[in-house]
Amino acid sequence: MYPSRLGIALGVSLSALASYPATSRAAELARPSDVQVAWHEQERIQFVCLDPCTWQGREYDNHTTALTDMRLERLDVEQWCTAAASWGARELLLVCKHTGGFCWWPTTTTDYSVKGIPWQGGKGNLVQDLAAACRRHGLALGVYLYPDDPRYAGGIGRSGKTDDPAKQEEWNRLYRTQWEEVLTLGGKDLLREIWFDGGCQIPLGDLFERLAPNAVLFGVDHPSRMIRWVGNEAGIASEANWNTIGGPDGTVWAPMECDTPLYDHNWFWSAANESKRKSLDHLLSLYVQSVGRGSVLLLNSTPNTDGLIPEGDMERYREFGQAIERTFGQALGAVTEVTGSVAEIDLRTPQRLNCSDLWEDYRLGHRIRAYVVEGRVNGAWTQLATGTAVGRRKIDMFAPVLADQVRVRVTQSAGEAVIRRFQVHHVDEALASAHLPPVSRGCPATASSVHSAPYEARFLVDGDSNTRWGTADGAREPWVEIDLGRPRKIARAAASELADRVREFRIEVRLSPTEPWRSVLAGERIGARWAADFERVTARFVRLQILAYEGPGATLWEFEVHDRAAAWEAVGTWAGAAVDVDLSTTVNEPGQYELQFADGAGNPVVVESAELLLDGQLAAAADLDGVGSATLKLRRTQALGPASRTAVRTHLRVAPEARGGVRLRPLW
Repeated sequence: MYPSRLGIALGVSLSALASYPATSRAAELARPSDVQVAWHEQERIQFVCLDPCTWQGREYDNHTTALTDMRLERLDVEQWCTAAASWGARELLLVCKHTGGFCWWPTTTTDYSVKGIPWQGGKGNLVQDLAAACRRHGLALGVYLYPDDPRYAGGIGRSGKTDDPAKQEEWNRLYRTQWEEVLTLGGKDLLREIWFDGGCQIPLGDLFERLAPNAVLFGVDHPSRMIRWVGNEAGIASEANWNTIGGPDGTVWAPMECDTPLYDHNWFWSAANESKRKSLDHLLSLYVQSVGRGSVLLLNSTPNTDGLIPEGDMERYREFGQAIERTFGQALGAVTEVTGSVAEIDLRTPQRLNCSDLWEDYRLGHRIRAYVVEGRVNGAWTQLATGTAVGRRKIDMFAPVLADQVRVRVTQSAGEAVIRRFQVHHVDEALASAHLPPVSRGCPATASSVHSAPYEARFLVDGDSNTRWGTADGAREPWVEIDLGRPRKIARAAASELADRVREFRIEVRLSPTEPWRSVLAGERIGARWAADFERVTARFVRLQILAYEGPGATLWEFEVHDRAAAWEAVGTWAGAAVDVDLSTTVNEPGQYELQFADGAGNPVVVESAELLLDGQLAAAADLDGVGSATLKLRRTQALGPASRTAVRTHLRVAPEARGGVRLRPLW
């Protein structure tokens, strides 16, 4: 169990799980081993990347650094452990040897090691020192040894295969020796993770069984100790993240690990790289998209040439840990250990909330296959979020509501669902807004051009980062059109490409098929990950048009449109003191809204009197507030259909010839 109020003990041993109700289908599900569970419960792990390339300002050692320059006069493994603890990491994973072959322990296999540097007079042993520090701080240890060596393989990514087949046996022996040395230094009691970068063809299983029986294996095919790479270095898992190979009914349990550098796109320190430090908002977003999708977050740290993690990095780790605790450490309400299809939280009085946090007892496998989260708003149950995969933990964001009860209903399961914990939060509105499901997810999509059946338009909005839309070769200005089903508010778009081909694009919207398209955003490159905000609009149809691209055809993994918190939408203009504003199209969801009046220069205009009309009837006084200011607050609580009408009649404190604009934004 990891520390903090977020910790939830798994109090039942794996051998006692037979007491849970199980159908024959549930009994056949893949389940994690004790070793996998112990690793997964850590939730957060800290990488440590230090290498001769740190002195070179590079990502890969080019052997230009004189070993006498690696003085490391202030190296402090205690500081590294303090960094890990500050953001809740429970393991330090040390890169003991990277691609250049430099070893951070006095190995017998090469002189390119700590034996040749001034640190501790050539007598240092970083692996041993860090292991001792981890024991003092109550942290687990992970180790990374790159399987290639420049003496035996030119280039990287060879998985241990030598250039000269005649030297393969020699390198196998040396590499096995390196592992035996490192694992012995780490100790059976401490080692929790073994990491390969790109896999390894050299047989090592006997060493791992003998010297690291409690460690999971990254990049190694092992049925009870295997963990998997998420497939990117952005630190993001798929929305539906199954920890079994081949989907929820897969026969091998292999949980995901999400690795990402603190410096965007750089794993090793340089003075310039410090400017690429991820923001606190970025890190908290990654927590939601990794831990909050049932994975483990592996966040890098990279000491500088003094051997210290820079103070700016240390402060960011502290801020990150505090933000996780502040955001998720105190739930508005929670229930635990619920067996069955419904778990309900009684909040007693209406609470403002926008986040649900569901934990499954994943030791039983992926029993939950689909669920819906609902809140009781004004006495009626309202759907807040839906999902499929849960596993260790699933965090869902939704538009803020005032609810006095919240429940999760498991709508599909393999056997009876066992909910470890269900809790709700009110998180920062901007964080919640950034992680609302895109309003485009799963909507009907059509395209002007399709390369072939596996690359249809529907794959652009399916939320699966492994499927894509592709155009026919040479297609001229291809487009994809999405029908949102009804008028929706949108203020942000995001997209990702298979290859960096798009050179110019445009996003257009309209409310009905008879209206002309109007552009809301234009751009150039999309690349691996692109997103941009625009002024909020209400639209039913959205079109992404590729105006120019390079290569045979355009091909994109995903295209999403979202709403976002605090975005204003232009809803009309006014002239003179008496103003009627028809909001029937833009007030299209129950909730509270702000309506703001300003003159042509953008200065606020005072509303002297106002009336709210709902479906032609004068609304209650409680549904309209703010008279005497430039901003009105109005409320619609009942369900809205296509024929619903909302209007505001106002009298403004302006000269008769004055002109200006009106804008609107939802509050909840």
